[in-house]
Amino acid sequence: VPEADAVSVAEAMMTTDTHPKTAEAQVAGTDARVVGIAKGVGMVEPNMATMIAAICTDAQVPAGELDELFRRVVDRTFNALSIDTDTSTSDSAVILASGAAGPVPADAFEDAVAAVCLDLTRQLARDGEGATKLLTVSVTAARDDEQAKRVAKAILNSPLVKTAVHGADPNWGRVAMAIGKLGVAGGPDQDIDQEKVRIVFGDLETYPTFAGEAELERLTEIMSAESVEIRVELGIDDSGDGGDGGAATVYGCDLTREYIAINADYTT
Repeated sequence: VPEADAVSVAEAMMTTDTHPKTAEAQVAGTDARVVGIAKGVGMVEPNMATMIAAICTDAQVPAGELDELFRRVVDRTFNALSIDTDTSTSDSAVILASGAAGPVPADAFEDAVAAVCLDLTRQLARDGEGATKLLTVSVTAARDDEQAKRVAKAILNSPLVKTAVHGADPNWGRVAMAIGKLGVAGGPDQDIDQEKVRIVFGDLETYPTFAGEAELERLTEIMSAESVEIRVELGIDDSGDGGDGGAATVYGCDLTREYIAINADYTT
């Protein structure tokens, strides 16, 4: 798939996107390539969403293996994306393999597909309607991956967190609030213990130990960047195996006045 053709198709499918979104990767140790295109910047919270992604490759991969591999990749990329929590009816992600380049190592192929899908996911998040920043939220030491993703999405989708990120405000209390509202008695996440939670903005811990005066300037720099990362350790996993326990990373953007203007002025 020539790159120029991918750009042309990506341009043709744009709606309120500000630029076409393409990505490509080589399958390590082979001549096979993976090329992807995507669109969608509003009403995005798979599944469903006004998001479309098409991945093409010349690798030869059996259909059943391709389906299983793609579902794994989509779960940690496109399905880890949220712009505004709203949904629509045109959510589609497809992968097509011509086989022209012959068989490829399974692990190397999955790595290439994952790299392309993650690149496109981050582009979609960064180009969210009115967005000025890419917001990445990672949660570790959860009971399982599902809980980690649920908590990460709660933080990512909080209007208070998203506006704090837009205003470059390291307001850890809003992150704690987003976590805490999931831990209500009787709920699936009632095992969250606030005494064990750790919140980090960039590379600086903000809870339970808040950065001192000398580090406030560094925190301002972290929150003012075009890409902001919030990391949370839930402290639930106590397997002692040295791993991250249940873990998930999700991708989104800040909430701005421009988002309101775009959607307030939109007519059907």
